Amino acid sequence: MRRRQRQCAALPLAALLIASPAYGQVRGMYSPGSTLSAGGSVPDPGLSFIDQFWSNTSDTLKGPRGSALPLEDSVTVSSNTATITYVPDTRVLGARLALSISFSTTRDSFLLRDPLPGGPSLSGGGAGLTNTNVVPFDLGWQFGRVDVQTGYGFYAPTGRFVPGATDNTSSGFWTHSWQSGLTWYLTRNKATQISVYDAYLWNTVQEGTGIHAGENDSVDYSISQTFGLTDDARWSLQVGAAGYGQWQTTENRGQLPIREALKYRVNGGGITFSLSSPFRGLFVAGSALHEYGARNTFQGRTFTLTAGINIS
Repeated sequence: MRRRQRQCAALPLAALLIASPAYGQVRGMYSPGSTLSAGGSVPDPGLSFIDQFWSNTSDTLKGPRGSALPLEDSVTVSSNTATITYVPDTRVLGARLALSISFSTTRDSFLLRDPLPGGPSLSGGGAGLTNTNVVPFDLGWQFGRVDVQTGYGFYAPTGRFVPGATDNTSSGFWTHSWQSGLTWYLTRNKATQISVYDAYLWNTVQEGTGIHAGENDSVDYSISQTFGLTDDARWSLQVGAAGYGQWQTTENRGQLPIREALKYRVNGGGITFSLSSPFRGLFVAGSALHEYGARNTFQGRTFTLTAGINIS
């Protein structure tokens, strides 16, 4: 009987986390683990292109105390983001100025089911264009062994959003962000580096629902070593340990009181790598991270695969 009561109590909590119109706020707009290395560095002057596939899969939903809720669930969130960045030759306040725009498509699915016979279930998912990220300015400084960058950006809800629908691909609200990062080279030849990247996001009111999703902060970090693969080191491999943390800093507004009080957080840890070539800065990178310490959200695994090139 007690087990049954726990399951019945857990289902409304999970439904509020997943099926509410603020479904996108189960996690923030920034995909954690997207910037695990060179967090303080901006590209060289010119035009560059980066394409990143990001995927998070989970079959565990954590509650307020970090315990897994007794529900059968499966969540997959995948996105492909194409980013174009332009860095002019001129400097602003002694820093390089980077301007970028990122177009993303997403494919999401979720299933939540009470394991007892006849129990309720929720499912849904969508695919298509999602929010577009615009960074009108990002300033980067280089100080010997330290690179530092900071700037402002916003996410525009350019994808499909219908209040109450289970196949939305966009958040239905605008999100502002302030990002900062640091790359610290521990050796003179810059082969060993520590990278930290922070993105703080705050949201507007969701269209058609009156919900105001809470603010959130994300930190990506790594320590890595670069190895020359050829005598002239024009081909190189960077490998290291990496991680991230993402947590909600303010409560939601416009929902039931129990939902407003639930602030999420999650951590991830794993490995990252990057293979660089001499051909127009062409590189291929990837990462695999396992999540832990989740509260009021899903806990799973995150994978990324990234490729980039200097266009001019």
